Amino acid sequence: MKTIVLSVILLGFSLLASAQADLVFQLNNSLPQGLMGSRMANAWGMSGQLLYRFPESRFALGGEIGINSYGEKTTRQTYRFPGGASTETDVSVSNDFAQFNVVGRADLRAGGGLMPYVTAKVGYLHYWTNLNIADPEDADGCRPLENTTLLKDGTLAGTLGAGMRWDMSGVFKKMPQRKYWLDVSAEYMTGGRVRFMNVNLPPAAGQQHQHPPATGTADPFSARFINPQTQVIHEHHVGDVYNAPVEKIGLRFGFVLRVGE
Repeated sequence: MKTIVLSVILLGFSLLASAQADLVFQLNNSLPQGLMGSRMANAWGMSGQLLYRFPESRFALGGEIGINSYGEKTTRQTYRFPGGASTETDVSVSNDFAQFNVVGRADLRAGGGLMPYVTAKVGYLHYWTNLNIADPEDADGCRPLENTTLLKDGTLAGTLGAGMRWDMSGVFKKMPQRKYWLDVSAEYMTGGRVRFMNVNLPPAAGQQHQHPPATGTADPFSARFINPQTQVIHEHHVGDVYNAPVEKIGLRFGFVLRVGE
């Protein structure tokens, strides 16, 4: 993964030195499909691309970095420990993934205010789940009882997509032509298998701490909690670990700044 991230960063610096580049900022909606779709919620996130436009050509090549969240939830929990002690605190579980891609784009026409295009990507997806247990005696949340990464995994993935850019000078007459664009696209991603968690949280007080995993769950996951007064450690069910191949449909809405047109 470090090699892929470093390659994307180095590619970005080399493109910044070019006089012909597109800076692309996008809002992403990722919709898992197939086996992954039955085990993961839709994700929202942001991504950025830096693409070098080859002179006298409809082709562009560059890199992309993005971060997305597919589940975050906070609940107020009362934990009961041996000996009758209890602690009430906020428990937050967040599920995210990052993407690092090499991107190729081909415009389907040479000019005009509407520019259809196709795109292809290859890169790496990194998934992780964070757990944060707030200290009830720390109002600012600077010293949580626990703040840790419960699970992380990654895989290679490829993407094919198509989209449309719209020159904003067609509406805002004072804008220079072919410099600022609105961008809408759709894409299909497929990749290797990856382990990830859902956003199940510890059961409410009075319920059983352990329960059978959901259908198709690879492994139930428990986290260790500690009472700050008694130092008694207890385990609670946090979520279920799934294993599925990457398969997603992505919808993207963004803005493009063109340099060197």
